[in-house]
Amino acid sequence: MKPLVYQTIPQMLARTANLFPHRPAIIFHGKRWDYQELERITQQLAAGLLSHGLQKGSHVAILSENTPNAVFSLFALEQIGAVACMPNTSLKAGELKELFSISDVDFLMIGSHYKNNDFYEESIEIQKDYPLKAIFDISAEGSSPYPSFTELCQTGASCLSSAPFWDTGFLSPDDPGMILYTSGTTGSTAKAVLFTQYHMVNGGIQKAAGQAITEADVICCALQMFHIFCLDVNILAALATGACLAMPKDLHTASILETLTEDACTVFSCVPCMYQAIMDRPDFQERNQFQLRTGIIGGAFCPPEEFQAIETSYGFTLLPGLGQTEAAAGIALGGLSDPLGLRSTSVGHFAAHSEGKLIHLETGEPLPVGEIGEICIRTPLLMCGYYRQPDLTAQVIDKDGWLHTGDLGRLDTQGNLYYAGRIKEMINRGGEKIIPGEVEALIKQIHTIADCKIIGIPHPHYGEEVCACVIPVPGDAPDLASIQNYLKGRLADFKIPKYMAALDHFPMNATGKIKRSQLLTLALEQIGNICSRQYGCDPSSLIQENKPTT
Repeated sequence: MKPLVYQTIPQMLARTANLFPHRPAIIFHGKRWDYQELERITQQLAAGLLSHGLQKGSHVAILSENTPNAVFSLFALEQIGAVACMPNTSLKAGELKELFSISDVDFLMIGSHYKNNDFYEESIEIQKDYPLKAIFDISAEGSSPYPSFTELCQTGASCLSSAPFWDTGFLSPDDPGMILYTSGTTGSTAKAVLFTQYHMVNGGIQKAAGQAITEADVICCALQMFHIFCLDVNILAALATGACLAMPKDLHTASILETLTEDACTVFSCVPCMYQAIMDRPDFQERNQFQLRTGIIGGAFCPPEEFQAIETSYGFTLLPGLGQTEAAAGIALGGLSDPLGLRSTSVGHFAAHSEGKLIHLETGEPLPVGEIGEICIRTPLLMCGYYRQPDLTAQVIDKDGWLHTGDLGRLDTQGNLYYAGRIKEMINRGGEKIIPGEVEALIKQIHTIADCKIIGIPHPHYGEEVCACVIPVPGDAPDLASIQNYLKGRLADFKIPKYMAALDHFPMNATGKIKRSQLLTLALEQIGNICSRQYGCDPSSLIQENKPTT
């Protein structure tokens, strides 16, 4: 744990550039920038943006793939006191306009593209009925009609030639600095999460401390910049310590593997499916000459066996973490000295500079050790709130400052936190509460099943019945009876699935989370005939508008 500092991002950049001026700050596709260059380019770009009408308090969206120019742009916006708004790069114009509207975006910075999403084409669509003051092209090519990254830096350099230093006295750590967006997996509208510069600075410092990062480390940036996971664990952790940020040329497994080896990365944080996808590459073993030391796994549940396999395969100390966009420094993090058995089953202790508790779902009273309840956290590093949505903010942060995460968990006697799923995903079968994660973990042990999600199916008597949505291992065809037989004696009867839906894939949103409302629809399509025969009705008519599992 490091002490909290009252500092802005520009102040942190100036400090690090002064301490480590010639240490590499960013490596990208064979090119390097040291911290002195990072500060110089940031200031030139900031001056160029000021000359084009930006000012302190402007809301500016960065719609870009991971590139050094995107990092420079983020720091330049913080340099002038603008608010960097970070939408998902997979979103289309209609979705982006909705986010821009709820967060008062008035400027846009675009990169080239992400997958098949051409940012210039999307910008044209956005402008048809959303008023933007200006758009800037921060791609390496700079081939659009908008002012380019190079032009902005050249303009800024000219401006700075008469005033070659920045006075950051007009900035305060309490100034709004960034807006991130929550993803809606349950059909709800995304919300704009507002942070100050103080939040972001200290989020990076604490995540760096948790991994013992120093200026000698090289951090592989294999997460997308619009995620809090990437911002605090990668970008701001590097800035806080003088570590080097190694950026793959894209987020394909081949590029990430190349970055890990060619740039001698020592820190690699990622989501479980990406770790696994890289391990599944045919050239993984021959290129496995890593110098990795540690990394954080998060973003999705990881079974203990998979956790242990990842740690062994990469040869580093893997740290479990639990995060949420609303908490700048996360909710919980494992320790480097924790034994593997603990790290693979828990999500660690509550984050530094935070208080945590588990509460009863109905009474709200604190729960004793071992009982499952809602995870709540109180810390100076919580969001300011949902931008211009005080009523929604009050629904998740109570009058005493506790964030109600919507996550389920339990604590042991040593203060270790064990994740148990989302409250909205919990199934209520005739008054009996079923936690999907408990059932999923067991079903995933069946050798014919590659993945599993447990959902509640509407039922006229019990309210909900348990359904196992499974992705079979290629070439296998698991059936409901085999699943039920495997679970008998391992689970109470009311937790055993009554239905099964075999799928090729799970529907995902733009951030890679399962869209449970669509998953329910797919499951109902498969089991609809069964429901119709049993209950004499269209099963879709049983879906309630506000059903917790959707």
